[in-house]
Amino acid sequence: MKLERTCRAAVAALALSATASALDAQTRERPLLIFTTFVGYVGGGPLWSLDRQPALTLTGLVDTLTLGRAFVPGLSLGLGASLFLTPHLGYHVEIAFLGTATESRCEPLRGYVWEPGGQNQRACQDIQGRKLRTNVVAVQGGLTWQAMSSGPVRPYIRAAAGPAYAGGSFIEMAGRILDSASGAYRHRFFLVDEAVGGRLTWVATAAAGVTLEMSPGYQLRFEIRELFVSVPVVTGPADYRVEDAYPSVGSITAHLPSLTLGLDISLERQRRRRY
Repeated sequence: MKLERTCRAAVAALALSATASALDAQTRERPLLIFTTFVGYVGGGPLWSLDRQPALTLTGLVDTLTLGRAFVPGLSLGLGASLFLTPHLGYHVEIAFLGTATESRCEPLRGYVWEPGGQNQRACQDIQGRKLRTNVVAVQGGLTWQAMSSGPVRPYIRAAAGPAYAGGSFIEMAGRILDSASGAYRHRFFLVDEAVGGRLTWVATAAAGVTLEMSPGYQLRFEIRELFVSVPVVTGPADYRVEDAYPSVGSITAHLPSLTLGLDISLERQRRRRY
């Protein structure tokens, strides 16, 4: 009798296990794939400043200039995709154009010394307040964690990083001067960038946001981001006695706040039977 009860218990356990496996197979979910297009606002902030940059005049005297750069607010555009293999954790990739334009600054420390035509003064005035195209194109990959896998409102957090290309120069400082003899503009360089063209760099993103379901398969995405961008900066003056002299250059990780609005197209999870 004891052996019979043991056999019955074993058979019942196997039956329950088989039933659970069958139910799991019947209700297994496909991965959730989401495609996103987004547009955003990127904030500004200081980048670098150089308090004392000597600038030689035509008379042999020296002006002392204060030079600098600062980020100005810009726009971002991008495409992304997220793959959720589990209800809460997913993989994310995106390519984005980041509007990280800069504004140049140039002022005399104690006024200008006299020189014929005042080339330093005219060049510095041309530099002051000029917007420069120093934008970044980034490819990032990372992870997204969402608090809820279903429902009209889904908060989430995200972390991503990847390589980037920074176009334009964050270093060069040159002003245009009209040559009275030729009638053409020429450039007066105070700082020269050793790297011609753009630079390879990196970008990282920490984000938090929420998605709002509009209709099956479509949702709006609101996201707050903190962008971390490695960019070159001036750390010391150039030798004013040498034409096209290079300043001392280092790098910093700039922090730029960002707000984005996105439209999602999702391939919803579907329950499927497996026989």
